[in-house]
Amino acid sequence: MQVHPLARLGREHVPLWIVDAAHPDPAALVAAAAVASFAASAGDLYPGLRAPAPAAWATWLAETLPQWPGLERAKLLRADFAVATRDPASLAPVQRIPHFDDPADDMLALVHYLCAPPHGGTSFHRHRATGFERITVARAPAWRQALAADATRHGLPPATYHTGDTATFERIGAAALRHNRVILYPANCLHCGDVAASWPSGDRLTITALLRLP
Repeated sequence: MQVHPLARLGREHVPLWIVDAAHPDPAALVAAAAVASFAASAGDLYPGLRAPAPAAWATWLAETLPQWPGLERAKLLRADFAVATRDPASLAPVQRIPHFDDPADDMLALVHYLCAPPHGGTSFHRHRATGFERITVARAPAWRQALAADATRHGLPPATYHTGDTATFERIGAAALRHNRVILYPANCLHCGDVAASWPSGDRLTITALLRLP
């Protein structure tokens, strides 16, 4: 296991944890995914399919987190296998821009990559009009107003997965995809999966999770 030094992204110093060779048996996780029942959930904005992650993965994470500085007290709330599969032509406008997972300051998002390049990783962004890199509870009303203003000024985002810099967002950093790499970051930071080139394959397998820092 290789725990990288904590990175800080953008003007708001968004923390990014990266751990390589994270799980002792990633092949077992891939095998578990192969027999899992994937489905889309009503109201879920994730552009693909999910299935519950194995209980053994949650046990491994609980035992491993104390080895990752700053995450010793983090608690897992939920974890799922996830595969991005949706045709970008069918994405809702909100799915075509960087997003956040939860506005609370004590929530973390985790991605465990169980695939390999040329699949892409995860990018992090700043909203140009507001300068926001994280969408907190206090910022949420201004965020919604800013998105409406963006639509008026620039039109709706094109029916594609978000990539790179645009008129409305600037990329502030990225975590490249590596097999058996785990990344963690604040759930309220603006980010998106780099899936534009790989969604048709249906094999960009990850585990995605939410954790709380008490």
